[in-house]
Amino acid sequence: MHRIHWLEPHPSGAGEALRAALEGWGHEVVPGPGSGSLVLVAERPDLRLIPAEGSEILWWVQEATAEEVSAVLGLRPGWVLLQDRPLEAAREALQHLRQRDLGSEGWLRQMLHLASLDDLLKLILSRAIHQSRARGGAIWLKRENLFYQRAGDGSFPEAPLPRQEAAELVRRGEAFLLAASEQLGILRLLDPREPPERFLRGFDDVEPLLLNAWRLEESRALSFRDDLTVAQNRRCLEAELPQAVRAAAAKGESLALLFLDVDDLRQVNSQHGHPVGSILLEAVARTAQRLCRAHDRLYRYGGDEFCILMPGTSAQGAQKLGDRLVQVLKAQPLAIGTQQLAISLSAGVAAFPEHADGAGHLIEQADRALLRAKREGKGRVVVAG
Repeated sequence: MHRIHWLEPHPSGAGEALRAALEGWGHEVVPGPGSGSLVLVAERPDLRLIPAEGSEILWWVQEATAEEVSAVLGLRPGWVLLQDRPLEAAREALQHLRQRDLGSEGWLRQMLHLASLDDLLKLILSRAIHQSRARGGAIWLKRENLFYQRAGDGSFPEAPLPRQEAAELVRRGEAFLLAASEQLGILRLLDPREPPERFLRGFDDVEPLLLNAWRLEESRALSFRDDLTVAQNRRCLEAELPQAVRAAAAKGESLALLFLDVDDLRQVNSQHGHPVGSILLEAVARTAQRLCRAHDRLYRYGGDEFCILMPGTSAQGAQKLGDRLVQVLKAQPLAIGTQQLAISLSAGVAAFPEHADGAGHLIEQADRALLRAKREGKGRVVVAG
């Protein structure tokens, strides 16, 4: 039986669940600090919570930034896990801690807790800039035939790089491959003052972590993608909308949700067949995707409904996009044999915090606005309230 010391400055249901799981796995859970492994349940990693005793700490927290994690793990070896992770992840982390499996370098242990690909990239970039004494940098990841910037500080333009251009940068020594076995991405640094062997040291250790996070994200993206259109699916919206609302609240920004409904799709399916209805939905999704900004997100909510999530946008801004989409589709009828099939779209707009105080309320208000657009004659955009 392995003894685990237990500190819970901020009690939570997730903390109770973890404690019960530890006891079920045969551990002796001892209240208070002591030598050996320590589980610390808190709202977030905080240097002030670290006790004098305890050789390593498993942090079980509600939220954490990369900076907070770096600070606490720099002071005491450990592992940081968010409380929404499976309990089995905590069991595995404790096993690694007992084996002192913290990576070949101190900086690597700061990354072991991270499931997010973006968090991993941020730490890799920060370390590379620091070790190279560069003025800045950025990381691009591949997607099909392009590399897209995923982490950066504004030192380089965010425009995608064709694969051939990325390869040429690497050949000239102006960029460096990440996870070279898969050619996952490239790192560029602005005016580095140290040789590459200094700041690239340890990247081989990072490669398995990076590839695992990337593959996890890819598999998640597949499960969140609509089978018919270029949009994400409803499951994806339900996962991402609460996060977007929290981010908007933290920044003091507006967040708009634009609900779209293809008018009379049932009639199209009845007169022309479901394959034509599917082609119409694909055309709507492609046009919406083309008119969206880079940071907007298009989802297929179900059946004939789509929605667009627009960070940093007011209800008026979303209304403008809706009006433009309605007009563009109206001006581009779908060619079905010798016939021209008109495309009509209705839309409803709601914004946080103007019309709603949370994710569920935002969907409700946008959907009500959409129903008003339908009742008032279709082919129009209505704003909530």
